[in-house]
Amino acid sequence: MAQSILVTSGRGGLGKSVVCAGLAQAFSRLGQRVVLVEGTHRSLDMMYGVSQRVVFDWVDLLEERCTPQDALLPLEEAPDEGEPAPLLLCGPTYGAAIPPAPSLGQLTAQLGEFCDLLLVEAGEQPAPLLREWARVADRAVIVATPDPVAVRSGRAVSDLLDEEGVPDVRLCVNMLPGDFLKTRPVPDLDWMIDQVCAQLIAVVPYERIFALPMPIGKKLSLSNVAKIIFDNFAQRILGNYIDLWIQ
Repeated sequence: MAQSILVTSGRGGLGKSVVCAGLAQAFSRLGQRVVLVEGTHRSLDMMYGVSQRVVFDWVDLLEERCTPQDALLPLEEAPDEGEPAPLLLCGPTYGAAIPPAPSLGQLTAQLGEFCDLLLVEAGEQPAPLLREWARVADRAVIVATPDPVAVRSGRAVSDLLDEEGVPDVRLCVNMLPGDFLKTRPVPDLDWMIDQVCAQLIAVVPYERIFALPMPIGKKLSLSNVAKIIFDNFAQRILGNYIDLWIQ
């Protein structure tokens, strides 16, 4: 059965989509089959440049207007040899009614036939829909940047995940600036961990590519350092002991 991983944050603009894309690429390098799901909003389809190819979303799949084969979009036209191409299941364009948790549980079980890992990107709004995705998640990653507002909103999401009984919640510090030790937008990473109340799993340095659109059919173009960090990130999610590398 596929492991369901919820990638979320307390507000928009913190890089959930980039983290999902970087993890999907890293898992593919490890030979894992990945399905990305836009849980609460559309973003990954634009990021990957496949929005014009979208016909069905997960609501259509829930309501049996299509098959998984119809709804799942391959994200790489020519993956490297031995790497399975990640698949994308889009969310509804203008929002969706909140389905009951059993329905999302059935959906994740259905998608599990096509993947080893299910990465669900879900924002903080609408909160009821985030709660439903949390109820069917095996673990969650909270993405936060090193600024006080992002940290405070990350704590709110951490509390929500705790209320819904998510068994394993981790913190990914995203877009850490190169001059962090000089500028100190927050006291330190330990302060972030304490405030969000989640164990640290990865620290991703800021890269300009994170703010640029991805060309159609191309992989996320990361530096060698970022690739190593996402590879280690993926290994830790899979339960392998890898030292935390902070660049």
